[in-house]
Amino acid sequence: MYLYLILLAGLVLFIVLYSLIFRKYTAGFKPENHQISYEASADLVSAKIKKISSRPFLFGMEDNLVSDEDFYFDDINFYAIDNKQQRKAVFPLTEIIELSKTSITITNDRVWQVIIQGADNHKIVFKFTHNYTLWNKDFYKFYKKIEQVNPAAVKSKWSLWTM
Repeated sequence: MYLYLILLAGLVLFIVLYSLIFRKYTAGFKPENHQISYEASADLVSAKIKKISSRPFLFGMEDNLVSDEDFYFDDINFYAIDNKQQRKAVFPLTEIIELSKTSITITNDRVWQVIIQGADNHKIVFKFTHNYTLWNKDFYKFYKKIEQVNPAAVKSKWSLWTM
């Protein structure tokens, strides 16, 4: 009887400590972008744009690590689409000043960040996990497009082993 009680207390203590440590080290990691001007749109995703992000699963804790939007691109623009509120923000690819990997990995997916030079020199930061697979190479195409448009913006080297 006492053994079960001790095991239960140990499990509860582990969960509490884990959540406290997780909050301490992830505080401020997810960017708050208040200066984004979204536009309401009924047609959020067209056939011409390619999705480059995916939502990882970490029992709800991924909400503290990655942006809420889905990310797409085409030959000219980068799109941040908020499907929950049916709105999107459009940025020219030339305004992207940084594309880099972060040190965070969620279920073997590296968290990448895109920094955009917004109006009034505000930096807009988006963090996401890529959707690169054997059949979907859209994130690699986005990486190469940014490398072509603004080579100085690419801060992390692409590799299949460290993506």
